[in-house]
Amino acid sequence: MRGLTTALTWALLTLSSLAAADAVPALRPRQGTASLDQVTCGRNTYSRDDVDAAVAEGCRLHAAGRQVGRQNYPHAFRNFEGIQFAAAGPYQEFPILSSGALFAGNSPGPDRVVFNPKLNGECVYVGAITHTDAPTNNGFVPCVESKRSAPGGSSPSTTTTGAAPTRTSSAAADDENGAARWAGQGLAAAAAAAAGAVAGLLVL
Repeated sequence: MRGLTTALTWALLTLSSLAAADAVPALRPRQGTASLDQVTCGRNTYSRDDVDAAVAEGCRLHAAGRQVGRQNYPHAFRNFEGIQFAAAGPYQEFPILSSGALFAGNSPGPDRVVFNPKLNGECVYVGAITHTDAPTNNGFVPCVESKRSAPGGSSPSTTTTGAAPTRTSSAAADDENGAARWAGQGLAAAAAAAAGAVAGLLVL
């Protein structure tokens, strides 16, 4: 009887830990940037990989409740300029550096990525902004986004962040496929745990 109780307790704890892990939002690579080719902020141009890296770092710090640098990044972006983004807020801003390095508390430079840390339970890139050529002191203007070429060889499209770029069907498919893979992995882990518990009961 004691062995049966132990096996059942182990199974319940395992399933509980899996459920808790699934509840923690995580940033998938290219989340919110699947259709992005590059971003130009003033005189600086960033690739999609540059944007992904900056957003991932900002999201990681935000999820951990950490901030770096004298101005405590990432921090809330209040959007006093009324810039339109690809999704609603709340917004956080985080520096993106022309050197290609990740911001770690040094000079933040003029350019920022903006992300929503809780869009449908996930941390998602929504646009980029820059101090360069802003009309007010410490103000921002939107960066210019170039989209990837569509299938068939058509030319890439170019928009500003303020034009609220739309998600492409391929971007949505990327996200749905990623979500499906994650769900499948969670189910597989749960199944394995259940199978282990049953095996333990049979041995007993």
